[in-house]
Amino acid sequence: MNPLNRWSQAAWATLAAMLWSLVAFAQTQQTGGTVTTTTTTEVWYGQWWIWALGVAVFLIIVIALTNRGGRSSV
Repeated sequence: MNPLNRWSQAAWATLAAMLWSLVAFAQTQQTGGTVTTTTTTEVWYGQWWIWALGVAVFLIIVIALTNRGGRSSV
């Protein structure tokens, strides 16, 4: 690859990175006024039905592992 071509690609990449950082910086500037956002998020394990499903799966696994098929050894 030609050294001049490599240098021009590096220059364009640097210019593009500077432009993107300028755009990102411009979005964080406040021009006045107050912006208030409130977000409420719940974690997945805070839901009651997740716990009920987990207990049901656990019980099915325990019963399946301890069940010997109902056969008698007589």
